[in-house]
Amino acid sequence: MTKIEWTHRPGTVGTTWNPLRARNKKTGGVGHFCEKVSAGCKNCYAETFQKRFRNPVRYAAQDADQVEVFLDEKTLLEPLKWRKRRTAFVCSQTDLFLRHYTDEMICKVFAVMALQKPDTFIVLTKRPERANAFLRSSETQEKIGQIMRQIYPRATCYECPDQDGIWPLSNLWLGVSIEDQATADERIPLLLGTPAEKRFVSAEPLLGPINIEPFITPAWDGDIRKAKPANILNWVICGGESGNAANPMHPDWARGLRDQCAEKRTPFFLKQLGAWKTIYDRDRDDPDWRNIPKAEGNHQRFVNLEGGHGFHGDRVIFMERTSKAKNGRTLDGTEHNAWPGDAA
Repeated sequence: MTKIEWTHRPGTVGTTWNPLRARNKKTGGVGHFCEKVSAGCKNCYAETFQKRFRNPVRYAAQDADQVEVFLDEKTLLEPLKWRKRRTAFVCSQTDLFLRHYTDEMICKVFAVMALQKPDTFIVLTKRPERANAFLRSSETQEKIGQIMRQIYPRATCYECPDQDGIWPLSNLWLGVSIEDQATADERIPLLLGTPAEKRFVSAEPLLGPINIEPFITPAWDGDIRKAKPANILNWVICGGESGNAANPMHPDWARGLRDQCAEKRTPFFLKQLGAWKTIYDRDRDDPDWRNIPKAEGNHQRFVNLEGGHGFHGDRVIFMERTSKAKNGRTLDGTEHNAWPGDAA
């Protein structure tokens, strides 16, 4: 069982599954490894966990030689023992498509997912270019089929993607992490061109306003009478950042994603508001800002719609640091808990 809210899908058990590990060469501790690739990685929660595993490495290329990545064969096969249906976040402590993992390792992970059809596997990556190349490859499909038959010799042809083209896996939800407009424009088109049963974005930490309208509006293929939309996002998750170094999330950024999804009937899930709460809205409250109580240290700040600080710009609010738990998940009085399939 995991606390990650968007795995708590009704009728399933939410869990994480981390078969790809990293052994610290100096301490022998077994943890995980990754490399930061954009601003959303700066305060990575998984990196902070590594000291607990006696694997005190930074998630950075210069620390890669301190660890040996490997596939934990015991953990790999754990899903085959699951009895209750699960919604599993795959590689929650790293990125399945990290360059250090071989195609062979990734194929084994996919083979287990293919054998465990009753469960839903959620893969989230910041490396959609590798995911795209990997999942579009016929060699990938053939290799996965071979591994499936090695793990489970009685696997029949209709279960193996290399034999009758059952691809993508019907229980795979593939997503990309985005944090601002630049990462959305870079990663989402690659995602939409990648085979997956469901495609989604996780805008967490949300560091600025994002327009996703082009990616959730159906662009009809060919004859509109056939009612077959082109690839679009099936789900949108967003959340504010938590932790000691968290950046504030302007609530209008979350409102913007919520409203775009509502207009296009795209399922929207608000994971958390994060570690900062609004205590003053200039457009709504308009008091003398000099009367706003100040806290000691760097625990309060102005934020405008574009993410800048100071009492200038559009939609200026004043935010105060709190905890993720105290701030909750309610936006304008409503929790948003939609999964793919919840919206028509």
